[in-house]
Amino acid sequence: MMLSAAKEKRQHGSMQVPYSYYDCRMPDYFPGVPLHWHGEMELNYIKRGTGYFQYEDRLLTAHAGDIFLIQPNLVHAILPAGQESMFYDTIVFHQNMLIGGYDDRSYTEILQPFFSARRRIQAPISPEHSGYAALSASVHQIFRCIRENSAVSDLLLKSELLRFFYLLAASPELCTDRPAMPAAAENLRPVLAYIQEHFADPITIEELARLSHLSKSYFMSCFKQTFGLGAVEYLTQLRIKAACEALRSTTRSVSEIAYDNGFRNLSNFNRQFRNKVGCTPQMYRKEFQNS
Repeated sequence: MMLSAAKEKRQHGSMQVPYSYYDCRMPDYFPGVPLHWHGEMELNYIKRGTGYFQYEDRLLTAHAGDIFLIQPNLVHAILPAGQESMFYDTIVFHQNMLIGGYDDRSYTEILQPFFSARRRIQAPISPEHSGYAALSASVHQIFRCIRENSAVSDLLLKSELLRFFYLLAASPELCTDRPAMPAAAENLRPVLAYIQEHFADPITIEELARLSHLSKSYFMSCFKQTFGLGAVEYLTQLRIKAACEALRSTTRSVSEIAYDNGFRNLSNFNRQFRNKVGCTPQMYRKEFQNS
């Protein structure tokens, strides 16, 4: 699954198939999903292993059986737990998939608050929660429909998504009124978008601080406090992730890939790559080609 960082420009799904499905294995297929947000709803089910989901400034541990529903416009990331693999299914879909209108009380009173994030959903939804058995069964049915990949299964998928939200609405302990968005998180969104657009170019902390209208020291403090990692580390994550994609999908040399993704020193690229991925770029490419 290759999700763009910051505000995603990827269109999830198409006119005929209004959702995107990803069968994910991390860090084996990719080193992680850096901080980003998108206007669609995202449903994740952890099949095996352990990893982390970051929701703005919260880092949550993910275990087998956990359900993570990521609401629209929530800044989030998915991160590995060391070299331990995490297998998970993901569907990303727009609220338009669930037909409704403002003259429909089930839409205005139940669905719309979820999609607008006026009602925040517990994360993760774990086996110890009441109502988990029914929610888990619904999630399994959702992904079965997706894997069948037909017009008939799409019809059942829509009904099962509606059932999933019905089950959520019937479990008030899993839903809370949304707290006020931290001001820092909102102020830093343009910075995330800028880094995503220009990660292959030279970027300085001074530039990013100017974008956020903060002093350099306060910007660095706010970024770390809000997102749990420094701006330079985030920039490195994006560059390494793009390099991984290029190593898998092209035959370009390692040095070309390093330079094209913002690294001006090959030794530094190799060191940073090994630190983030756990092997050299050459080993990563070879392992992927043999998989």
